[in-house]
Amino acid sequence: MRYGMIILVSALFFLGFTSNARAYLVANALSLEDLKNQADLVCKAVVVSTQPVKDDWFNEVRGFEVKAAELKVISVIKGKSSKKTINFHYYAAAPGDIGIMYQPQNYHFTAGRAYIIFAKQTPDQRIFRQLWKAHRSDESQGVLLAADKSPHTSESITQIFLAELTNLLNSQEAQDVIYAIKQLDRMSDTTLDNLQNFDRRKVLEVIKPQLDSKNSKVVELAIRAMGSRNPYLSEGFAAGWLGTIGQGYFPGLGKWDLEKKYLGGTVYWKELAAVANAKGPLDNRALAIRALGRTKQAKLFKLAEGWVKDVHPEIRQAGALLLADFPKRVKEDVLKSLAEDPSGLVRKSAARLIGFGRFSKSLPILGRLIHDRDPKVAAAGALSLLSFSVTHNQKILEANLEHPQFKSLFINALAGQDPKPYLESLGLIIRKGLRPDHWWGGRVPWGISWEILFFYAQKQPAQDLKTKTMNGVFDSLESPLADNPDSPKYYSSSEPRDLYALYLQRGLEKRARKFRQACKKVLSYDIDYYFDMVDKNPSTYQRR
Repeated sequence: MRYGMIILVSALFFLGFTSNARAYLVANALSLEDLKNQADLVCKAVVVSTQPVKDDWFNEVRGFEVKAAELKVISVIKGKSSKKTINFHYYAAAPGDIGIMYQPQNYHFTAGRAYIIFAKQTPDQRIFRQLWKAHRSDESQGVLLAADKSPHTSESITQIFLAELTNLLNSQEAQDVIYAIKQLDRMSDTTLDNLQNFDRRKVLEVIKPQLDSKNSKVVELAIRAMGSRNPYLSEGFAAGWLGTIGQGYFPGLGKWDLEKKYLGGTVYWKELAAVANAKGPLDNRALAIRALGRTKQAKLFKLAEGWVKDVHPEIRQAGALLLADFPKRVKEDVLKSLAEDPSGLVRKSAARLIGFGRFSKSLPILGRLIHDRDPKVAAAGALSLLSFSVTHNQKILEANLEHPQFKSLFINALAGQDPKPYLESLGLIIRKGLRPDHWWGGRVPWGISWEILFFYAQKQPAQDLKTKTMNGVFDSLESPLADNPDSPKYYSSSEPRDLYALYLQRGLEKRARKFRQACKKVLSYDIDYYFDMVDKNPSTYQRR
């Protein structure tokens, strides 16, 4: 997946959040060269001490304080500083956890450790500040923990970073190694920030020995780096992956880059398979199998066949996912066996396998799994089922329109093709805000129902809009204004604005006036501002 700007907290209309939390955007991390260009001073220095400081440049942010680190300069990489000791002002987390909703760019220093620091000069030549206030997607960018206190002579910031991180991998402290793996992985993989500071192949080469570490956390992170965030690596990736490769409708979920190559699993598949077959922690063994996803190495099929028969359900679960890379070689009886496994972990993975492998002939298995006694298995079955087109899954959806959990999703999928038979059901979804307990996210189901109904109304001839049926449709579209705790509320001005415009476009002036009055009573913002714009030219507002 690739992101330009990342929304960390969202209360936007139709997203999978129901709180009224504010949203804020976070800029991508910069390349090392861009980072260097923004700094007045780049130096390697030892932290002597840290203490709170008063600096009016910094805004007051709840949960954070401004501190000054006294630095003993080892070497200057960019800029000029005639001082052997300088002060670096920065945001630091304040003691205590108070439920932070926003955080600035902030750092933590350990006295006696060396760091590479990017800083801005102040009028006082002894004082420098962090580069920016708001944090970027790499929350520690601007400061790098160094491996030792030796000076640098190279002017290449890329070479300096690579040397420090590679040396940190040899540290006796597990936390240093963990830090180095995370930084190397992030700065050489395009998935998160589209950064390629380091050659990916070289990074994987220096990380590979950590697969043999005695520290399980180090091994875990080495495996994750090798897996390069492939779609099998995390359960949380399943919805986005099925939304990318399937023919279903999953609005609000990001798309995966189908051209991406997962170099770690391709080059080091033998090493990962060895971890999977070793006697280490089960979680790491299973993760090593997942890290092989999407590499499609032919020799892995036989290994996967063995893993799905393993005594441990965690291994069977991971092995089932890997079978999705070989859809032409997987037999139907294997799918049935996995779907009937005594472990919910494996049955859930069977549902994933059918979706990941696009086994359209096995949809009846999903039709049974959506009723599984384990709600997480049922949710996985519904997700995979909905990833297929209505051409394939229509009969199963129609047979389960009263499913206690997935009713809203199944109705929306069918109504997306032909809303007319489902007008009342769509209205119920909106009024009740229906959605599954174990839902995978994206645009909320009632929001999709609202748009299906709106577009249906938009297509109707003007003479048909005053019928009893259409009055019911309009009542449903207005139901977010209802004084009902079960009814969801509009999350933005565009929905009431566009509905108001539709009324005016179709000559429903009386209904428009009544709707406008209701909005003014219920909505907390100045909705008249948007309605006045509609009045000037109603035809401009054609929701698409």
